[in-house]
Amino acid sequence: MKRKPLSRQLDLNLLDLFDTIYKTRNLTMAGNVLGLSQPAMSHALARLREMYGDPLFVRLPQGLRPTPFAEQLAGPVSVALQIVRGTLDKAPFDPASAQHTFRIAMTDIGEQVFLPLLLRHLEQHAPGIRIETRPTSINPAALVNDLSTGDIDIALGFISRPGKGIFQKFLFRDRYVCVVRGDHPLVGETLSLEDFRNLRHIVPNVAGTGHGDLIGTALANHGIRDSVMLRVTHFLSIAHLVANTDMVAMVPRNLANTFAASWKLRQLQSPLDLPLFDVTQYWHERYHQEPSNRWLRELIEAIFTDFPHKNTPPGPETASPAIAAPKKKPRRGEA
Repeated sequence: MKRKPLSRQLDLNLLDLFDTIYKTRNLTMAGNVLGLSQPAMSHALARLREMYGDPLFVRLPQGLRPTPFAEQLAGPVSVALQIVRGTLDKAPFDPASAQHTFRIAMTDIGEQVFLPLLLRHLEQHAPGIRIETRPTSINPAALVNDLSTGDIDIALGFISRPGKGIFQKFLFRDRYVCVVRGDHPLVGETLSLEDFRNLRHIVPNVAGTGHGDLIGTALANHGIRDSVMLRVTHFLSIAHLVANTDMVAMVPRNLANTFAASWKLRQLQSPLDLPLFDVTQYWHERYHQEPSNRWLRELIEAIFTDFPHKNTPPGPETASPAIAAPKKKPRRGEA
């Protein structure tokens, strides 16, 4: 036997009215609380009585008094309304007291350059927060899947083709520079295109990023493809390799700054006219309004506000072209 849908048997507004009358024991006062006129209250109470087949409230010299059935109904109705109201209130995320683990997909550049800034903030303001880094996936569909299931909370970096359903927020723009060892015998204070062609090259070919394609294309366009002697899958290996050979590599400027201090590498302007690249954070639309994910995104954005060599962002938070972002009020830091 089929049951009638609950919406046909029960009107939530009438339950709210019942709860208010039960608490005030006065029809006029209950109407003021609910913003209803006296006629509207009388009509609604008649519907409520019909729905339950009981008078529910009887007028006595002392005022309205609930019937025995209404007394039995009052507790469950009050609890039910509290539960329903609770679904409308999102629990806030309190980083100071939270015990939570975030998983962030990033390259070893992120681990070297950005992660220390994030951990310094967490140590001071969110001691219960833990971070796990994950590699960026070479397969865009796999990254989208990991973000959609929550296996990864946020992806961070210069990532190729973010994919459908992915929101993105620009963080900063960087450029490529050349690095060579400090006492390189063939490189002076500047690096000419001819000298650059004569050197042997290391190219970063890091999974899931656009660095390898961008640098490789630039080298090929200038006839330097045959001089690429080594392609590596991790940026951090480049410092040791360059420091101990006469090879040259093009790397992001912020990473080159850390190499100069630790490995005594020289940083030179590239003779190739390479485009700038954007470092961006990505997350899935499923978690767009999730409080902890939103807190982490806003924290990352705030950290990059004062990040070295940061350029002006090109625009606001956006979804990938395959899906439109839902309308929302701008937040701090968004255009």
